[in-house]
Amino acid sequence: MRTILIIVVVVLLIAGGAALYLHLTTPAQGGGVRVPVTALQRALLANVPASADAFALIPRAAAVEAKLRANAVTREAVDDWSKSWPLPPPWLIGGADLVVWRSGKRTSYALNLDPVRSLLLRAWMLAGAPVDVRRTSSAILIGAPDEPPMAAAELDSLLALADGLPAGDALAIQRESAHGAFPPVGRPAATTVRVAPEAISIASRSPRASDRPLPPAPIEVRFPRGSMLTAAFASPPRIIDEMNRFVGAKASQLLGDGGEIVLYDVDAGKLLPRPHEVIVLPSTPERRAALKDFLSRSVPDRVQQALGFHVETADTGTQLLIAFDHDSIDRYRADTLDLPMLPATTWSIRVDPKRAVPMLQQIADNPGLRYLAPRLFRSARDLGGWIDHLQNAKTIEAADSVSANGEELHVVIATP
Repeated sequence: MRTILIIVVVVLLIAGGAALYLHLTTPAQGGGVRVPVTALQRALLANVPASADAFALIPRAAAVEAKLRANAVTREAVDDWSKSWPLPPPWLIGGADLVVWRSGKRTSYALNLDPVRSLLLRAWMLAGAPVDVRRTSSAILIGAPDEPPMAAAELDSLLALADGLPAGDALAIQRESAHGAFPPVGRPAATTVRVAPEAISIASRSPRASDRPLPPAPIEVRFPRGSMLTAAFASPPRIIDEMNRFVGAKASQLLGDGGEIVLYDVDAGKLLPRPHEVIVLPSTPERRAALKDFLSRSVPDRVQQALGFHVETADTGTQLLIAFDHDSIDRYRADTLDLPMLPATTWSIRVDPKRAVPMLQQIADNPGLRYLAPRLFRSARDLGGWIDHLQNAKTIEAADSVSANGEELHVVIATP
């Protein structure tokens, strides 16, 4: 009996010591990513195969996961990801850095576990973990087929894209073959992500196309607090031409030199959704002349009424306001205008996700939008795709700029 008690005590001491070791060696804070990456991180990244479309480096992944789960904005997205692509539990990851990559529809991981956790991982697998694990000289790979690695020179050139981006909790790279709505910049692209209690900050960079001109000056924009979405741009995107079908007039001609669109609401219960919006232009002689020409070409009032829209304008002395309903200009003039947090030279946007996400889900099912305004439909679908999990955010602000160094996108997702 005494021998059995001694064995039980010894087992309990070992188990307690192991639990204490796992707890003490699981960091509470992330290590952060800085470029150039460390030699150990570079060796871990060398496991990314040539077939990968995108990959990410997350130092001290367990601590970063804890931050994401503690954040009301990202908690749901992490839960959904974990259900589809399971990782070892945080205590088993410990202080390890993580590399994750996508090859087609497959997601794989590489971890640099310590020796104790490497042994425990085998026990975790024997307990029925639904993953395949194998070892290389520099990492333990999870769910990764045996494939040739990416060329070292290409990997270094992709990492160089991130040089100068703000430090973050994670670094993500998308190759030229990568698809996806975010980030809305060219490919390849490098992105850093920093998670803080008050906001999630994202910075992306891609090379500038040789034929893309440099914008002459920063965009001037004010964000109305009551709007669902406000977008300003130095030159109009192609989807602006399709806006004409929503308002029954060639409103896109007003935005040829850029401007601002303030969206307050969308009536989605029509063949084509009807936006309640204000077009905001600088009140210059050239823009006033363009507005006068637009109004002279507009359809008669009786036809406007039959089509269910109405053109209204206002000149504040500094701004020209154009709307296609009776109340949007009044809402804008009574609204509080905020300065942007982020400078931009090509486009700037602020979104109220609590209102925008349900609206985007509604118009994604609208057959008229799909067939009569396909570019706008795809843009709404893409925007909905990357903010779908951010409905709990307070605001989302994004700013895009082009310089001699490339195109940079900065996003701030404010938490409630």
